[in-house]
Amino acid sequence: MRNASRFLAILGVAAVIVAMSTPASAVCSPPKSMSSFTSNLANYVYIDFGAGVTDDQVTGFFYDQGTANSGTLPAADYMFVDISGKLSISGNLGDARVVGCPAGKLVLRLQAQTPGGIRFLTLTAQEGISNPTGANFDFSFGHPSNSSFTGALIPRPRVTQASRVGTVVTVNANFDATSSANPSNDSAAAVTGYELLRATGADPGRDPAGWAVVQTVAAPNGAAATASFTADCSNPSQDQFFASRALFGTQKSDLVSESTRVNCNPSLAEPRFNVVPKKPTGPKKTVQR
Repeated sequence: MRNASRFLAILGVAAVIVAMSTPASAVCSPPKSMSSFTSNLANYVYIDFGAGVTDDQVTGFFYDQGTANSGTLPAADYMFVDISGKLSISGNLGDARVVGCPAGKLVLRLQAQTPGGIRFLTLTAQEGISNPTGANFDFSFGHPSNSSFTGALIPRPRVTQASRVGTVVTVNANFDATSSANPSNDSAAAVTGYELLRATGADPGRDPAGWAVVQTVAAPNGAAATASFTADCSNPSQDQFFASRALFGTQKSDLVSESTRVNCNPSLAEPRFNVVPKKPTGPKKTVQR
């Protein structure tokens, strides 16, 4: 398996070479490259969003700290699935779909919908600081070879307390820490907070377009956070759904978290009850000695 993995990695390097021969952006010539492995395969890191997650399921966006960014270049065009089932990066920054020519620090944000929720990861690479035979932007630099980045889930609001007065439900919620989504511990890659989002009647999915912003919750460097908000239950047949969208300074995640549902119909709430142990029935058994 390992040899096959290395063979596919070589194909990934070859793909970059082929891509560089295609028409390139006029402002980035000769074209630059980014990669999660070196061409001699001595340094290799993986993105592990879980079994079965493919490059087609990943949304991605990269940008430098100037004006260059990935434009219309989709993540599937610079990522591929290794034989191990994990994801690798091999991209040509001179592609005509890239806006400008990335320089300095490159920030790459990746997200995917997985069975456990929306998983995300932010990687950074400094131009020209790389392992031997590394790309212009080498995401493997500074990390142990063959290590995997699993990212973190965009945390949904986790209810810790709720109370109802009339048609208004007041909710206190926690947001779990997400520091594992920033393996380089780079401030440019850190979560700064979340948008708390609301939808009425049904969960509209993970596209932010279906949600309304309620408030912004601060979470410096992806730290755990808390929030208090209200749900309008004036229409008992319309449940309220709440989710979160990760913020990275002025940037926002492409997808929103799984949702938390507030049941607005009090008649459907589960009653409180105490569990009473059952007493044995039937004739009493005797112990044989």
